[in-house]
Amino acid sequence: MPYKHKIPIYTENVNLTGAYFRHQRIIDGLSLTYVADSIRMNKGFLSDLENGKRNFPDGTINQLNDFYNLKFDDSLKFYIELENNIDEIFHALCNSNTFKEKQLLELILSKRDIYENSSGFFLFNLLNLFYLIRFNCNETFINDAKKLIESNLDAINSKDLSIFYCILGIYYKRNPSTNFVAEKYFKKCLSLSSNIPDIAALCTFELISIYAETNRSALAYTYCEKSRSIFNRLQNYTTMFFIDFFQCNCLTNLGLYENSIQKLTELLNNIDQSSNKYISTIYHSLAWCYLLNCQYSECIKYTNLAIENKDPSCALCYFIPYSYYKQNEYLKCLDYIESHLEYADDFYKPFLQAISARIQKQNVDFEKNIILYYQSLLQNNVYEDIPLIQNFILDYYTETNNKDMMIKILIDIKSFNDKDLTLKSSTLFVDSSS
Repeated sequence: MPYKHKIPIYTENVNLTGAYFRHQRIIDGLSLTYVADSIRMNKGFLSDLENGKRNFPDGTINQLNDFYNLKFDDSLKFYIELENNIDEIFHALCNSNTFKEKQLLELILSKRDIYENSSGFFLFNLLNLFYLIRFNCNETFINDAKKLIESNLDAINSKDLSIFYCILGIYYKRNPSTNFVAEKYFKKCLSLSSNIPDIAALCTFELISIYAETNRSALAYTYCEKSRSIFNRLQNYTTMFFIDFFQCNCLTNLGLYENSIQKLTELLNNIDQSSNKYISTIYHSLAWCYLLNCQYSECIKYTNLAIENKDPSCALCYFIPYSYYKQNEYLKCLDYIESHLEYADDFYKPFLQAISARIQKQNVDFEKNIILYYQSLLQNNVYEDIPLIQNFILDYYTETNNKDMMIKILIDIKSFNDKDLTLKSSTLFVDSSS
């Protein structure tokens, strides 16, 4: 009688056994014909087994185990264990319980020898990828684990596939230059997880910052509303604080500064004053909002508060000198840059040097450094800072009466507002580099 699993609902249409032996054949570098001839099986029948189109006849698993020198356990016991674990782990991730998330993942990985020879093989490797992305960050290992899953999607059910896409989105979201790749994976995740609250909640939440960072603040604001609704149903109030915080930043990016300041101040008044991490972040956002709203004294005040509360962002390095510059306090500005330049992040040094050169009317140095910084912003898709720098450049060309360059930066400003600006399309950068 042909071998057939009693399949729980979440394993329906999932090719666990066939995909396992297909993977072993491929990593051993063996052709389908060679294996079929070696075990005296029809090549087409073996192909159907590997691709889940036929059930395994009695004795075939033992035959393949002997051929590959394996001890594959085809029972669903370990698969079901991992299914229960991945749900618990993802719930911990969704609730920002990093300790529990890591503890559970490490416990599973400690049983590698058991799971890697069972029907839980692919789910174990998905959890291994989960751990690598969340806690290891070894790119070589991550790419290897990603390829293994992508080559065997027929061995992953739709719920676990949505988790796979979600954690890949988290991975690519870490670098602003790959935000669009992250967005692609989060959208794939949402298409599979609309009825799975935890996954849909986290995915929607992650898309907020992607839309904000890629100059789509109105869309980010809309996703704040969607995300708040889901997290409210889940009674996840910690994450709702971050949603409110992101919504404030969306208002800032939309130019609604007073609305943003009002909401940020409310958040600051309501937060637990012992939560220094969040307080410093709110101070940072208030400083940025005041900077864009040309309230430079307030920007300096809240930048200092953010620094005092150990805000980790490197971007703060230019808030105070830029504010001094805009207030015509040039000596304070130059003194600040001179005392802080050595410790500033390399990414922001050209901007600080451009401000210094601007004050000292060193036009060649100014243009060189400001174009370099502008290039870096475009290259790394750091859209939030671009309007500030575009206006800084426009002021310079207006003051120097360089009409040709004024037109070029105005074209870039229009492209940015139309959401078409890229490194390649920037007229200012192309002409400067040529």
